[in-house]
Amino acid sequence: MKADQIHIVLSQNKDSAPAVRVSWPRLEAERLFIGQSAAQAVHTTPMLFALCARAQTLAARLVLQQAAGEPVSVSPQQRGSITLEAVRETLRKLLLDWSQAFDGAAAAAHWMAQWRAAQDLPALRSLAEAMVYGEDCGHWLQGGEDGWLAWMQQGATAPARWLQQLDQPLPGCALLPALDAATLASQLADWLRPGGPVWQGQACEASALAREAEHLPGLLAAGLLARARLLARLLQLARWLNGALLQSSVASLPDGALALVETARGPLVHLAALDASGCISRYRVLPPTLWHAHPEGVLRVSLGFLADAPAAEWQRQISLIDPCVPYSVSKDVEYA
Repeated sequence: MKADQIHIVLSQNKDSAPAVRVSWPRLEAERLFIGQSAAQAVHTTPMLFALCARAQTLAARLVLQQAAGEPVSVSPQQRGSITLEAVRETLRKLLLDWSQAFDGAAAAAHWMAQWRAAQDLPALRSLAEAMVYGEDCGHWLQGGEDGWLAWMQQGATAPARWLQQLDQPLPGCALLPALDAATLASQLADWLRPGGPVWQGQACEASALAREAEHLPGLLAAGLLARARLLARLLQLARWLNGALLQSSVASLPDGALALVETARGPLVHLAALDASGCISRYRVLPPTLWHAHPEGVLRVSLGFLADAPAAEWQRQISLIDPCVPYSVSKDVEYA
């Protein structure tokens, strides 16, 4: 079994319905920080975590400052930097993975050159308004759920047409509420459970849908969770392009500190403690994919309902949930 890859297994025997097993034997690369100084760890972080590297680096800097008892603050420039990273990552996901899942490999090829050239928010906004929304994203945001669904039905852009296809009700998990570091610190034991994190005893969905749920009540009531997940990502993207910034916070722990940084996929948590000489004695990274790949979480629940669906539909649903590491899908030898 490969480490740092989510393993999804569909199994069935003669006497039972199909079942889905999900596991993630995560490679804890942050163990390399043990014994390092704070400066060394912050310098190393973007080399270890290429995806969301700016958010990972900010989380490392904040948690180590808090653990050392230093003043902690986040500038608008730092928040803008992690938000820009989230915008670029969301558009990359849209142009590469979602476009391929819905329209085929070559569908968005002509947009990729523009994405690669777009290095600032105005350029990315122009790309998104042309390719995703078909209009000013600030105006699009004002539509509300009814307006977004009317936009979907018009089908003027590729993402609007993708949303039309996501018309199958699916079961889901509880949605993780908005948290800050202090709230998380008070219930950290649940987040650190060996079997996977829980919140108030439940495996939760920690994606953009959790953040945007209050704006999508109709879709949630109808169980159209796949449509809601994609629309929530488009809502997040439009908010960032329209000036919203991702948040971060820190808290002290009895034996160290905690930093929480928002990312495109959900909350990123860093935990750290320092020894008497100021070197790192404990470090742990808790990415949002710990929730996505929970043994009882959203991947298992959604895919279990789609056990008899074609492989392409599985790939599409996994892409919409959007784990931040590779995954494999296989069938148990007893499956027939």
